[in-house]
Amino acid sequence: MVGAGQARVPRLTAWDVVRRGWLPASILLLFLVAANTLVAWLDLPAPRLPGLQLPWPFAWRYDADLPVSPYVWRKLALAAAMVAAAALLAGWGLWRRRGRWAMLAAGALLLANAPWPRPALYLAPAVPSSFDRSGLPYTPASLLQGRLAYQAQCAACHGEAADGQGPRAASLPTWPSSLGQPLFQNRLEGEIYWRILHHPGVSISGDAADAWRMVDYLRALAYGASGGAGMPAVPAPDISLSCRGRGRMPLSALRGQPVRIVAHGPATAQDERDDPRVVTVVLTRGAAADAECASADAEAWDAYAFLAGATPDTLAGAQFLVDRQGWLRARHAGGDSPAWTSGDNVCGPGDRLHVAVAVQGLDQILKAMDASPIPPDRDRRG
Repeated sequence: MVGAGQARVPRLTAWDVVRRGWLPASILLLFLVAANTLVAWLDLPAPRLPGLQLPWPFAWRYDADLPVSPYVWRKLALAAAMVAAAALLAGWGLWRRRGRWAMLAAGALLLANAPWPRPALYLAPAVPSSFDRSGLPYTPASLLQGRLAYQAQCAACHGEAADGQGPRAASLPTWPSSLGQPLFQNRLEGEIYWRILHHPGVSISGDAADAWRMVDYLRALAYGASGGAGMPAVPAPDISLSCRGRGRMPLSALRGQPVRIVAHGPATAQDERDDPRVVTVVLTRGAAADAECASADAEAWDAYAFLAGATPDTLAGAQFLVDRQGWLRARHAGGDSPAWTSGDNVCGPGDRLHVAVAVQGLDQILKAMDASPIPPDRDRRG
């Protein structure tokens, strides 16, 4: 019994607990997952929460780079107008009693006869992981692990250089494709990952992260062969540096400053000197270097050889320009090569054409890099 002056304490039911605690938390979590997934699906330049993403449920996706003819756009506009008219008729029929069934029938007729063009004319094929992105760090160690996985799983057919010229290629029913720059045109990173996991004959034993490492390795090879022309942006692999007066730090700690990476060679003394325009990073194969920043890591040397389209024995003299956001923007092959080259538009006009300018034009390249930054939505694209 409740004594005089004592207030009755309300009893909490199970529904009260759910309604007051678990239900709002569940709704908030569902909202976060839905918002994060929508951001990923639409490829919006917004922060994303790792691990909170639903598989893409459709067989097609929109691709802004896919060429669509005016004829298809007109058919899409007509089909959309008919669907809108059908929705209006259905709404009007549900609201008014008179002529309800006639309006609903007319709406259904319009909806059924909307002239939607074939999806292949304006959409790109999609897979459940189309909008997934690698969460692995882009490092030399990861690239070299990707090379090992590729050599074990794919090189026999697709070739050591991913050119489709493997030793088993001639014995296959269909010739294996090249896995170079065309592989990365109008394909997202998650789609290449999906195709690796589901390719006949490929067995990723253990961690499926090897498939992501293979994607990164193939992208580095394609960048090395093409200079980045026609490809999504490629980040500079993060390497460990020893910087004068600052001690050890990763390359990513230099974000916000343009970086010039020089592979040490017999004729690079001039390029290795401190330059007020950039942070100079010198790569060596284990030797010490008197430079603003240096890396003697053999894995870093090998990884940048992929990106230079060279072998570790021929990398000496090559150079790279990295912008303030950490993207590779221009490359100099070293030796007798007279020019910087870029798959982006920083070395001249023509959008993403592979063009060149004289080495003396470094000031112009640095200005162009600042004037045309890589959009945020290109992060980790494949």
